[in-house]
Amino acid sequence: MSETTNSTYEAKFARLETIVKQLDDAKTPIDEVAAHVKEGAALILALNTQLNAVEAEVANAFKMLEEASVKPA
Repeated sequence: MSETTNSTYEAKFARLETIVKQLDDAKTPIDEVAAHVKEGAALILALNTQLNAVEAEVANAFKMLEEASVKPA
């Protein structure tokens, strides 16, 4: 199940945690390992992209606040 699109950051992160646990489990069939790694890598990229976007939005909001407070009334 791929959670890289149309899901929340939290849902993606939870799925990644599940994958990590499955990879940690010695009972995980070797045939599933490559699929888990591939999905995990895609989730990491999606999470990073989403986090960077939120970081930029927050930085922009603070910049707008600074500019508003600096302007003379």
